[in-house]
Amino acid sequence: MNAFIKFLAATFLSVAMLFTGVAQAISIPQFDKMGPAGDRYVADLVEAAERALTDAGRTDDEMRDRELFSTNAPDSKESIGMQQFYMTLARARVADANRAAQDPNAPRVRGENILALALDKIYGIKLPQEFFTLASALDPKYLSPTKEKKEKKN
Repeated sequence: MNAFIKFLAATFLSVAMLFTGVAQAISIPQFDKMGPAGDRYVADLVEAAERALTDAGRTDDEMRDRELFSTNAPDSKESIGMQQFYMTLARARVADANRAAQDPNAPRVRGENILALALDKIYGIKLPQEFFTLASALDPKYLSPTKEKKEKKN
């Protein structure tokens, strides 16, 4: 079990370091503070993944992604893809917290890294770099609760 935790920590660190250049990315602690908006954020990440796969001409992977996030697991209200995202998030949360405790300046694992890792490791779908650009464009609206309140008033 200890070797597995080390493997996960190394994997998440590798993914986090690959994509550290994305501005205003949502870290796990920020994601945890989102509450119900977190589900909308994940849905928007999935849409960004599908768009990036389509733009890259990988319609087979896009269709697999769409199926994963539109097919509910037996006896569940959540899709298979969402269940995998949240299981990967739980593992990432532990690895991220351990790494942050050892080095507070270490890059944090972000939401788009978790989706990319879940799709790659579990289903073999490697997201193109464009996904991370699209995902970074989503972040500001989720990080600004005052903007959300203003939109509701209008």
